[in-house]
Amino acid sequence: MKSISERSYGARIGNAESMVAALLTFRDYQPIKPEYSISSFTDLINTTKGFNNTVAGNKQAYSLAVENRIQVFDKGQYSIDKVLSPVNGTVKVIYGRISKEARDVAGIISKIRGANNRKKVNVKSDQAIVSQSYQSYNSKAQFFADMIVNLTNFGTNYQPTQGEVKIAALNDLYTIAVGANNLVMNSFSNFVQTNATRIDSYYALSQMAVSIKDSVKAQYGFGSPEYQLIKGLKV
Repeated sequence: MKSISERSYGARIGNAESMVAALLTFRDYQPIKPEYSISSFTDLINTTKGFNNTVAGNKQAYSLAVENRIQVFDKGQYSIDKVLSPVNGTVKVIYGRISKEARDVAGIISKIRGANNRKKVNVKSDQAIVSQSYQSYNSKAQFFADMIVNLTNFGTNYQPTQGEVKIAALNDLYTIAVGANNLVMNSFSNFVQTNATRIDSYYALSQMAVSIKDSVKAQYGFGSPEYQLIKGLKV
């Protein structure tokens, strides 16, 4: 996804507003077409500014979703990563370190950790990287679900003293983890879609600015003060 700096977006809006301010001072400005009027240009500026606000909100929502996923899967006090060791230890105490039960659980835990994706994903990442990260976390969640099935099958033998590693708590954590991972993908999709809409709006704004300049040049002349005032404004 090609990125344009927010400063560039702001500068283009500023130039568009400067053009409007200049047009308002021109004597009897008559656009070649009605859609190149000052009011139409102003409306498009305001619409485009609205897209800026929407994109900023979606950008923040995506960033927060990524951080939330990190907390749920990796860094939180009761994250998936943090409960694996006490689960592993509990099974070893119940069945013995070299028991088939302990080895099976340890094998699944190894897969969970192997599926871990600690690479930071930010709002400048492209769709492929975000999707790859989503699949990685999805695999980790699935292995975590497999571990819960194993523990559940132990029946009453699995009776940990720590509340966070009891079956009910682990099932709740799994549900939260799946939701957190889905939220990252959903919020990224929203960001991409609204940003694409914003880019289209800026393109339309730029094209209208060019047409307005042509209208001014046709009405007042190339060497006129009116045209010279706006011709250098890049929108």
